[in-house]
Amino acid sequence: MKALNTQLVSAGVWNCTEKFPRFSKHEIPFFMKGIDLSPTLRSRVCMHSGLEDRMQEMFIAFSGKTYVRPSFHHIDESFHVIEGFGKYLFFDAEGRFTHDVRLGPYHSELPFYCRIPKHQAHSLILFSKNAMAHEIISGPFSRANTIFPAWSADLQTDAEKEQYRAHHATEPVSAITGCQFDRITEEMCRAKPGVVTLKRSDLEYLKSEVYKTTRKRIRLCIHLDDQAALHEMFVVYTDMTYVRPNLHIGKDESLHILEGEADFIFFDETGKVTAVIPLGDQYSHRNFFVRVPQGVYHTIIMRSNHLIIHEATPGPFDRKDTLWAPWAPLDSDQEAVTRYQQSLEKQIAAFRE
Repeated sequence: MKALNTQLVSAGVWNCTEKFPRFSKHEIPFFMKGIDLSPTLRSRVCMHSGLEDRMQEMFIAFSGKTYVRPSFHHIDESFHVIEGFGKYLFFDAEGRFTHDVRLGPYHSELPFYCRIPKHQAHSLILFSKNAMAHEIISGPFSRANTIFPAWSADLQTDAEKEQYRAHHATEPVSAITGCQFDRITEEMCRAKPGVVTLKRSDLEYLKSEVYKTTRKRIRLCIHLDDQAALHEMFVVYTDMTYVRPNLHIGKDESLHILEGEADFIFFDETGKVTAVIPLGDQYSHRNFFVRVPQGVYHTIIMRSNHLIIHEATPGPFDRKDTLWAPWAPLDSDQEAVTRYQQSLEKQIAAFRE
């Protein structure tokens, strides 16, 4: 697989310069090595196009010695573990510990994902030598969105940081609970408010229900409502799912694959295939992440019995932000869909030759 195109911005910080930003397991060792370049013992590659982007998104490599000073944000953020182990600590307004969430990769039994609501003070400690995570937060970027309370210590020495990590690594430890959500429609569930965590077993319900839906798709929305600034959902598709090609106006979206394989297809305005990006989980040789720029027609073709995706896009939701391709059939016309899919497969094969 071709190496990821990036541009070094500062010590331990890169911007992805791909037309269609992507990420795979092959990139991880490079950014793990980048930890040593950074005084904060963490390196990152930014997938967003700039500081003004409505969705700031990055892959961050941490050292087990990294100190993440307790803070809170004026906006929601999410943290998706790819490699390594650790836990989030949560505090009240006076700096008193309230609870913690142990974290691990998707195929562990621990929560792999945590969404932290605005104004919730938190810190991160690592248990493993290194860790890699996918972090998302609403844009545009502003340092004013991150607040360090008066009780939050700006630890400087290695001894202070190790003492902090050692104390919180062993105690206290909160019980691991499942994600709490409500079924809203045939195709949608919504997580209940608060700190939302998700582990692999929490998605079993969606996998069991997807074949019962008309369009063979179901999703768990993590954001509170349609007006939220950051929309995130975990979507389950089957190999019978048809996703009509479309584009988004004024906002990017991203897909992080948890299970299954697919091809992500980009088109020009006439419906001609311009790019094919193979997708798979983080252990495959395919990309497990792709970011879809605004204004570009795209679709996804399932290559496995089912596909589980962590999908993100800026809010608020507005149906007018999605423009459906006029050259692609409605999913209600099954005969037309079948003909189109056969034609598209020929295009994809020709593109790859």
